[in-house]
Amino acid sequence: MPDALSSRPPRPAAARSRRALVRPALLLLAGLFGGLPVAQAQGAPAPAAAASAPPPEVRTARAKPVAAGAPLRLPARTEPIEEARLYARSSGTLVERRVDLGDRVAAGALLARIAAPEVDQALASARAGLGQAQARERLAQVNLDRSRPLVEQNFLSAVRLDELNAALDVARADTAAAQAEVRRLEAVQGFQQVRAPFAGTIVERSVERGDRVSADGANSSPALFRLARLDALRVVVEVPQAAAATLQAGRPAELRFAEFPGEVFKARVERLAGRIDPASGAMRVELKLPNPGQRLPAGLRGELDLAADAAQPGVTVPANAVLLRRGQPHVALVDAESRLRFVPVQVERTVGREVHLRRGLEAGQSVVINVNALLQEGNRVKVAAP
Repeated sequence: MPDALSSRPPRPAAARSRRALVRPALLLLAGLFGGLPVAQAQGAPAPAAAASAPPPEVRTARAKPVAAGAPLRLPARTEPIEEARLYARSSGTLVERRVDLGDRVAAGALLARIAAPEVDQALASARAGLGQAQARERLAQVNLDRSRPLVEQNFLSAVRLDELNAALDVARADTAAAQAEVRRLEAVQGFQQVRAPFAGTIVERSVERGDRVSADGANSSPALFRLARLDALRVVVEVPQAAAATLQAGRPAELRFAEFPGEVFKARVERLAGRIDPASGAMRVELKLPNPGQRLPAGLRGELDLAADAAQPGVTVPANAVLLRRGQPHVALVDAESRLRFVPVQVERTVGREVHLRRGLEAGQSVVINVNALLQEGNRVKVAAP
């Protein structure tokens, strides 16, 4: 009898292929339901090996002390420390001019005289009117004084006395009005003399003797004179906003002019505009420059070296080293055990790509830059080689 096993027909190749596919599936199910990890069944490392993965790598930068910067060099120009344009306040003819271009004058000095006959005549008429008003006032006073006894003796009625009192009041008011007109015309006559409001130099003269001048010259004609104080000069400079933000009055500066080679002129910041011009991105700053003997002319252009900021307390770190935690700025440090530690800091200001920290950090400490948001306090990290 032939062997039963040997008499079985050979299995087709398709059946062998299905068995080869089923065997890995059974192994996978066994791993899932029998407690065998799939990754371990496939030869992957165990969870203990995953836990021993190397710590994340971080990059650091050292905090630097805040040092004084280099002097700031800017173009500058000089202007008079004080300047005034003098216009005519009385219409007439310029009959006398006592000063010329470049003359130095004292405060109150007579510069020119204007002839205005109509003003003189009006003043004479006003003075005569004042005399008439004063005479009427005296007459009203005499009539009142004579009438009082008559009223007391019943020779005059009380109504008449009231009329005389009223007449005296009117006369007094007329006198006051006449006096005011005289004072006004005297002031107008005083305007015929053009005087210097302060001691200075005549830097511009626009009239000659015989010229007709008008009291509204400020609107229709140039000024008679321009007076300038040149014993000190105002230096005007436009400071960029990066430097203007920390600039204060009293800062020393040095000026150099091509017309005075090898000479350095000392100046000091006096005033800051307090507003950065949106068009230029700079702030107007004025300095005071002593000018004994008026050696330097106004309008001179040169270069100004503005002293740099002095060293300030605190340190500077890269801007990408500062992060917010619970609404407060922090920096991340790596301690001696290579663990991450977050430290609160006080930010003074941002300058370009660096941040000036007032407190919380010392110079020389290393801070982590571009901190990964997934890193937490106490995480072990590895500092990348510089």
